[in-house]
Formats: sequence, structure tokens, C-alpha cells
Amino acid sequence: MAQRLANASSLYLRQHAHQDIDWWPYSLLPFAQAQRLDRPVMLSIGYAACHWCHVMSRESFDDKGVADFINEHFIAIKVDREQHPLVDDTYMMATQALTGAGGWPMTVFTLPDGRAFHAGTYYPPAPRGRVPSFTQVLSAVHEAYNERRDSVEQQAAALAGHLAEMGSGHHRMLGVVGDGAGGKATTGLHDAIASWIESTRPAGGFGPAPKFPPTQSLIVIWQQLLTSPAPQELFDAASTTTEALLLGGLQDHVSGGFARYCVDEQWQVPHFEKMLYDNAQLLRMLAICRAVCTVLSGEFSDLQRQQRAANLARASERAVRGIMRWMGHTMLTQGADGVGGALAASLDADSLRNGQGVEGAYYTFDRQQVRQLLSQLPQPLPEGLIRWGEVSEDPGYFCLSLARMPQPEEWEVWDQLLGLARELRSERSVPQRDDKVIAGWNGLAIEALCVAADILEEPGYRDLAVQVAETLWEQQVDRITGRLARTGFGAVADHHNEGTLEDYAALALGFGAVAAGEPHGIWGQRSRLLLDRALDFVDERGLARDTVELDQVLSAQRGQQPAATVLDDAIPSAASLLARALCAHAVAQMAAGIQGEELHRQLERASALVTHTGLVAGKFPSAVAGALEVQAVLDRPVQYLRSSGGTARELARWRTVAAVLGMGLAPAAGELPAGPDGSLRVYPCRFTSCQAPVAEPGQLLGVLRLA
Repeated sequence: MAQRLANASSLYLRQHAHQDIDWWPYSLLPFAQAQRLDRPVMLSIGYAACHWCHVMSRESFDDKGVADFINEHFIAIKVDREQHPLVDDTYMMATQALTGAGGWPMTVFTLPDGRAFHAGTYYPPAPRGRVPSFTQVLSAVHEAYNERRDSVEQQAAALAGHLAEMGSGHHRMLGVVGDGAGGKATTGLHDAIASWIESTRPAGGFGPAPKFPPTQSLIVIWQQLLTSPAPQELFDAASTTTEALLLGGLQDHVSGGFARYCVDEQWQVPHFEKMLYDNAQLLRMLAICRAVCTVLSGEFSDLQRQQRAANLARASERAVRGIMRWMGHTMLTQGADGVGGALAASLDADSLRNGQGVEGAYYTFDRQQVRQLLSQLPQPLPEGLIRWGEVSEDPGYFCLSLARMPQPEEWEVWDQLLGLARELRSERSVPQRDDKVIAGWNGLAIEALCVAADILEEPGYRDLAVQVAETLWEQQVDRITGRLARTGFGAVADHHNEGTLEDYAALALGFGAVAAGEPHGIWGQRSRLLLDRALDFVDERGLARDTVELDQVLSAQRGQQPAATVLDDAIPSAASLLARALCAHAVAQMAAGIQGEELHRQLERASALVTHTGLVAGKFPSAVAGALEVQAVLDRPVQYLRSSGGTARELARWRTVAAVLGMGLAPAAGELPAGPDGSLRVYPCRFTSCQAPVAEPGQLLGVLRLA
């Protein structure tokens, strides 16, 4: 049996190398083998931290009888969705079209040319209600392929045609066909804000369980609260959802960082896997929240809202520091020279308890452990402060979270409880880390680290950002071709797997954030290099494709339509990330005193990439939150700041404002006068025009709020 996965760079593939199934890694070769043997292809798609992937692996793929049946009748391909996101996205659309739902593990059956005709997610080893067993599915697919081939091929053709129609519609939405759907950001933002306020649920979030953090939406909301006259309704909605993220089980209060989502309406019990992309975006959002709430706590006349803003600023800062500890202590990989390194992709949901893999085993506490923790506290817990959410899939085990926001004097006893819980955890088997380094996810983290460094005035955060950026530059950018590898494993990049548009745009954002007012420097140049290649992904119609060219298998499944991410998902769409990176680069250049038609063309390109927001913002604002952030920058009366005079300490407050709003900030280098005796003056500018200087950030906010 050919164990093709044993030496795979992907941890997820290596997790299946022991099985008797004749797995192939994803490429065109196994499809050619399927054509030669006239067999259907079984694609099994998942990722290393996926709990239900582990369950199905143990129950079905480890079974010798199942393996023998698959080897006799199928060509089996194992896909790491994080390594090959376009494969995952293509077949996720097919699975959702066939079943109305999606998720992982994803099991897809295709013709030898790659067109799917049957798909699902997790299949149990024995029938459960209306869900057939995996062996029943395998038998039915085998029979259909051999006995009803015409019907199977019709189904595959119909599905490919459906995906082609979807792709064409998405491309029209992006404005590449017809007149587009542009308009000022003010219209889209007003519609979006009204929708967010109306849809905020009492427990937080904009929809029912499972509860995913609406991170990009919250970024836009907090930015708008800083530049608007702080409408109370919007602050209340933003606070309700942000507090839910900070208080509930989504945050790992003990070890830092956030899980992927919560399974219940009240945000008590998470799905325990931790992903870098979630934590990177939450780091940026919570740093922005901390800065905005610090301002609002001094502006509200309503004492209740004033206190709520102050409490939220404190809790946000604690969470930012928790994510930082988690990133620096748990997720940092080792560089090629044994020092430095980048950030790993994820931590598994499962870990060992009594020799068995159990979801959340590292994080939860049984009743005896709860009593032990509470009995060791040197002082009693304040009434109603904490809650223990029981894990329905693991009865008798509980997840620790806060039931309400602690008062200032209550944080001490909470920290004492967390310290005891940390000691208890130290005796446990830790979840497995997937050391895969994903370029785009690291780019988001680099940017967030720089934002947090400026807002919390923590230079160590920027030091970590620079280290991670250096690792990505050295490890995953090919010096000869300038191409970016999406993934790296063990300090070795997979240069056969070029990054997607998401990778190029997100890493350009990260490098641009490291440049920090020095766009002529090396990091500004590196960001520009990535953007130049990213623009190759935009075709002659203006369509921002996820990859320059799809392989023939994915092209067949998509009905020959190119792959283009239209709406935000767990990460903002690739088009909106590219638009934001273009904006950030242009305003940084202008802040440094550089002008010219090229920068105006960059901003025009950015605008063209987000023209679709007007179609969606009113009804589904969270689906275009990334684009809304870009449009706000484009329409804002101030796009960058130029400073003259003053001290580094005085400039720190302005860096906070610039970090929150994504503004360029650079010294005027003698081109604009300082104040009396060299005091600080900051000039708000747009394109080539600068307004009268302002002495305090509050004056700038006044200018923005009057716009």
C-alpha cells in the first residue's frame, strides 16, 4: 500500500498516514488515475484542528473493512483545506448546493474530471436517524456510478452548471458586468449600522447559535463610533456583542486567546479549537475597541454608559494582552536558524484524557475540580460573577466564564481563580499545534500586532510583528520570482503552492503596518512588491480572482468560471483585503509627502473593488463589512496626517488615532510649520490638500464628526 501521506508537509495529511486507505494528496495525478481505472474520486477535506474530522477518522477511516472497500472502488484524496483553500471553497459550494449545508469533514464524490455528483459532511459508522452510515454512502455511490452512469453524469453536469451561474452572478455583483453598485460609503454605512442595531440579539451577536464572532463588523462599528457623534443606540449594540465575546466562553480566560465559535445562544460553551486568523482579527478589533471606549468614557454625559465604556476598555485591554501571551508563548514556531519564527495555524480542539482524545479536555473542569478551585480561593467570589457552562457533548465537565462585567475591585479575585485554574491545567496533556505557517493569516496577525502596539504603547508587540514579518519574508517569498508561498512547514516553504489573493493582500497589509510611517524603507518596498503581484490577480474586466489561473479540475467543477471571493466569511473577502491594502499603501505614501497619478489610480482601483457594497449593505452588512471599512477610508474628509514638531510622547496619542482609523501618519519633514517653540502641530489631509493644523486628537475627531 502506497503511504503517500507519511512524508507530507501537512500535519492533517500525516494524521491519516497510518491508515490502510490508499490516500493521495491533492494534485491532478489521482484524477488521471481515476480516469485510467474508471473509478469515482472520493475527496475527504478537513484540517488538523477539526474535532469531527478526528471522530470520522477513528470511526471509519481506521476501519480495515472500510479501507478495503474504498481501495477497491474509489480513488481517495485527502485535502488539507488550509493548504488548498480553493479546493475547499470549490467543493464547499458544491456540497452546500447539494445538501443545503456545509462543514468539515467534507466528503465529496466526483467523476474522474473532478465534477461532483454526491457530497456530505460527517457520516457516522452506523445510521443515525435519517443520516446514513458511511458504508451505506460508499455502497450507494459505487452502485450509482457503475449502474446509473448517465444519471450520475447528468447530476455532475447540472451541479457544475449551477456553480457557473453562481459564479457569473457573483462577478456581476462585484461590478465587473453592468453598471456596478457603487455609491458613497455614507449610504452603505447608514444602512449597515441600522441593520446591525436592529439585528443585535439580547445575548450578543447578530444571529442565532452557533455563535461566531462578527469581528470585522465590530471593527467598522467601533471606527464609526469614534468618528460619529457617538449615537447611543450604536454604542449599546456594539457593547452588547463585544461584552458577549469578552465575558463568555469564546475567550479562554485562563490561557488567553479565543476559540472559533460558541455552540449555544448564551456564549457559554465554545467549540474549543483556536485558529490564528480569528485571534489576529480579534486582536485588532479589541485594541480598536479599547481606544474608542477610552475616548467615549470621557465624553458620555450618561453615567451608566460612561461606566460601561470604561469597563469595556479595561476588559478589552486584558483580552488583547491575553491574545498576545497566547501568540507569543504558544503559537510562535521556530525559524530556520533556530531563533525567530512565525505564527502557527491552529490549536486542536481535542486533547487526551485518560488516554482518549476528547474535545475540550484541556480546557474544562469536572465537579470535583470546580469545588477544588473554589475552596482554594483566599476570598469568596462576588455573587453572580462567574458561570460554569456544562459541555453537552461531555456531560459533567464545565467551561469557566464570566456572567457579568467585574467591577474594578473584583478583578483581583477573578485573577486569583484564573491562576489556580492555570495550575490545574499545567498537569494536563496540551492540544496539538498545527505548525503550518499560512502567509495571509500571519499577515493579519502582523497588522494587528502593530495596531495593538500603537494603541497600548507596547513596543514589544511591534518587535514581535517585525520578527514574524522577517520570517515570512525570508521563508515564503521567492527572491527570484517574487512569488509568495501560501504555506510553510518546518521553516521550509511550499513554493509549488502559490499564495491566493488573500495571502498577498493580507501580508501586504502586515508589511505596510510594519513600515510605520517610513514608506520609503524596506518594509514599504516589500509591501509594494506583494501588491504588484496581487494586481496580477485582477483581470481585464476588473474581477479580483482568488488565483491567477485555476487547475483543470477546479475549473471543470466551477463551470469554467474563475474563482473570486465576493462576500466576507471568517476572513474579509480577498477583494476587500486588496482594496484596503491599496488604500493603506497610498495614504502612507501621501503622508510621507509623495504625490502623483499612480497613487490616485491606486485609490480608484480600491474603490472599484468595493463597488458592490451598495447591493448588500442594508440586508447583509456583515457580508461586506471589509468593503465598508474601505469605503469609509475613501470617503473620509481626512485620509492621512502630517506632523511637525513635538515629542515622541506627544505623537503617541496621534498614532492611536491613526491606528484605529487606518490613516497614514508621517512627519512633514520641514514642509509644514510646527507650533510655537517647536510644539506639535498635526495637519489633517486628503489627497494633495491639508487643512489648518490641530493641536489635539479631540479637534481632529471634531472635524471628522462634522463631515
